[in-house]
Amino acid sequence: MKSEKIKELAHQLGEKYQKIEDYFTNGSFVIKFYPFLMYPCVRQTQSLSIKFVAVLSVFIGLYYLFTELMAILFSDVSLAAYFHHTAFELSLPNGTIIDNNVTVNSPLSFAMRASFFIQGYLFFFIYLLGVTRITQRFRLISGLLALLFSCGMVILYSTQSGKYIETSVQNLGGSLTFLCGNIAMLLIGFGIKSRLHRSFKNFSIITGIIGIAAILTTLFFSLPYLALLERVSVTTIMLWEVALGFAILRQVKK
Repeated sequence: MKSEKIKELAHQLGEKYQKIEDYFTNGSFVIKFYPFLMYPCVRQTQSLSIKFVAVLSVFIGLYYLFTELMAILFSDVSLAAYFHHTAFELSLPNGTIIDNNVTVNSPLSFAMRASFFIQGYLFFFIYLLGVTRITQRFRLISGLLALLFSCGMVILYSTQSGKYIETSVQNLGGSLTFLCGNIAMLLIGFGIKSRLHRSFKNFSIITGIIGIAAILTTLFFSLPYLALLERVSVTTIMLWEVALGFAILRQVKK
């Protein structure tokens, strides 16, 4: 009996969610704005905007990876930082207290914070103008997760605490932020129906699963090189952003 009630409740929730999504993507909400979007000047501006979003997506993904590499190369342990310092630790200013010890992780911590800033303020913008053009399902829930990822990155950028503990709320917040990003990627992959984006669909699902598995491992297990596992979950998002840019450009050409 309980299982039947749960199935019935899940079915009802699924139907209500689909009605809400249809309203915003295919229903009267879209119909109200459709005539305005058909004006030639608006369509041309929209096309240029989408191309700009595609280039922007590629840029912010590569920018983060390059910035992290530079911060690591100039860190206190050089390339070994990939295994010992999380992305959040590399963003902490010199002189930050970690477990009651003053540390100097990287003189380029400001660059890492800048990459968090860029991700925070542009990721959701890219989702709204770019991702929604190539997905057909799960737009609302993946959009919410994209918004949570953006907010989380802004919070990481804004965190300038003088004291830090390895298992603190900041570290947990960073992990949850990356988890939201990877789940959003996974849902976006499942939401793509077009054969034009089959390769991007598969890439989104595979990288999403890898990223989710890596970050969940850091949350529930105490294993060596947790920083590396967290970095895997971040890298999947950044590589996905690069792939997303090219997928958006293919959609525009079509």
